Amino acid sequence: MNERIKLLIQYIAEDPEDAFSRYALALEYIREQNDYEAAVLMERLYHRQPEYLPNYYHFGKLNERIGKHEFAKEIYSKGMQLAGLQGNIHTLNELRGALELLDSE
Repeated sequence: MNERIKLLIQYIAEDPEDAFSRYALALEYIREQNDYEAAVLMERLYHRQPEYLPNYYHFGKLNERIGKHEFAKEIYSKGMQLAGLQGNIHTLNELRGALELLDSE
């Protein structure tokens, strides 16, 4: 287990509702090709802290990669709504592009 993963697990143990640490840990798991652990963490963020916008793009991409295309579309769509509400045009466009690319396949 790499040191970043150990540190992030410690942060989450200290503050279980720390969205950033949970998201960062999921990205570390993706880097290590551990999609299962990444999906568990991102799924929790998606349902328990849906206002955490950074999760939507990578969670959608993860679901695309594991063949859950319809769920990825749902994630992108909800993320676009949230990005619009938060006024985050960059993320809105990024999610829109991911959705359009997936729809074109």
